[in-house]
Amino acid sequence: MAIHEQIQRIQNMKSLAWQTASREDMWRGLLARLNFDDQSFPEFLEQHSVNGEISLARHDVRNIYAERPTCGVVATIIWSHARGIRVNALSLLVRDLPNLVNLFDHDDLDESQLSQLLSQPGISIPTASKMLSGCGKKYRGKPAAIIDDTIIQTIESPQFHADFPAILNLRGKSRSRPMPYYEAYLEDVTAICAKHDVTADMIDRYLSEYALVSELETEQRKSA
Repeated sequence: MAIHEQIQRIQNMKSLAWQTASREDMWRGLLARLNFDDQSFPEFLEQHSVNGEISLARHDVRNIYAERPTCGVVATIIWSHARGIRVNALSLLVRDLPNLVNLFDHDDLDESQLSQLLSQPGISIPTASKMLSGCGKKYRGKPAAIIDDTIIQTIESPQFHADFPAILNLRGKSRSRPMPYYEAYLEDVTAICAKHDVTADMIDRYLSEYALVSELETEQRKSA
């Protein structure tokens, strides 16, 4: 099932993708173990927690970032680490928050700037792609679509081989060559967007939901 056969479905998707929820008390517990003066994280929790839960979708993060960049960077950290983060990694992110805000001030990040983001503990290519996408950034001139293990599984499946030619020589190498793999993925996504008049947000949402629906259908067939 190639992407060109699903364009209408991709264009008409209404569901909220990339929505996460995490517990306020978990984040406050992690912050309580740190020594810091910057109140950006506690202030974010105070403003955006509802009934002890922080629920964020990509468009929420993007809107928060557009209104207040520092708050938006905090939002994207929490959004992309909804299940929690190691204390030492959070400590360094809190410490380096001003530098991260300055880094995200660039609308179009280059390789050295992505490497700087990846040097932070707990931030891999999937996490970085989510943070960049959440803040509406580009990487090397291309909109920063999200990639994760679910999407990698989808784009490396036989039915999508023709849609992702730049990935062809990197199949199975997403962990050993993460930056070239991400660059190839964005090249393919950008080409699809130009050909079919869709956005990178639509494509990564479709790829994620396609894999999840296919997995559910497979499990249902097994249990039938």
